[in-house]
Amino acid sequence: MSSFESFRLGLFSSEPNSQRMRFLERAFSKLGVSTIRIVPWLINTHISNGTLELFSDSQNLFDFDMIFVIDLGAEDLGSYYNRIGILSTLSNHGVSIINPVESIIIMRNKGSTLQHLARAGVHVPETLITESIQEASEFITKNAPCVLKPLTGFGGQGVKLISNEFDIAHSLEYLKYHNLRYGKGAYLVQQYVQSPGYDIRALVVDEHVIASMRRISTQGFLYNIHAGATPAKNDTFIDDIAIRAARAVSGRVVGVDIIPDLSGNLWVLEVNATPGWSGLQTITEFDISEKIARIILGQ
Repeated sequence: MSSFESFRLGLFSSEPNSQRMRFLERAFSKLGVSTIRIVPWLINTHISNGTLELFSDSQNLFDFDMIFVIDLGAEDLGSYYNRIGILSTLSNHGVSIINPVESIIIMRNKGSTLQHLARAGVHVPETLITESIQEASEFITKNAPCVLKPLTGFGGQGVKLISNEFDIAHSLEYLKYHNLRYGKGAYLVQQYVQSPGYDIRALVVDEHVIASMRRISTQGFLYNIHAGATPAKNDTFIDDIAIRAARAVSGRVVGVDIIPDLSGNLWVLEVNATPGWSGLQTITEFDISEKIARIILGQ
């Protein structure tokens, strides 16, 4: 008999048939834990006469022991605040949320993530976060080449390298365009780190680096697998900086993006609260999903 026979584990995802969902279902099942899919757009919150109910289909969410957030989804503010509110309520009720809600909130905002990393003494590239288009333009002029990023977003969307003389000279105009298309009311501009042509993604689970890979760029300065980067074995020791980065944002299951410069110094670019591992699995000999499940369950 499994020691987890009565354990109620929910897998929270806006994409219920995603590869991560299926892999985690299989991994937890091998360990004797049955899982239930929780789709955020099927959750109903009912408040009446001082009572609060949270249901997804017929499932009372207050009955769960743990909810693993595979992805939050929520590209608009309304659904974002609704889903964060649901997870916060469940956490306050005693349901274990992975990643913790406060950690998800930090990592959803690239600026907030960098601030937490800097306070923890983790090396990040020189960065300016500002609502002033003039200050952002002056930073680019002074520090070019620079990378311009949206405060939120995934897969390299909206990330722009400003490096040639024309772009630098017209940075004010480009900032206006970028804000219209990707803007969240603030600019994040970062000094560009010249790398050997790759960055490193580390998957950290409860302060263990369980796997890492090099992401070799095929699209200029972008290293995201979704942007076409190629996964390869990593032989650079990054455990210390990756674990410190995960600890800085209080993350339990996080992807840490690290870039080496041409002198071998390591810089943390981002920390992701809902990392994928399909590319990482192609160069890893063990089952990553099962490893995650074992650590999460204390095995």
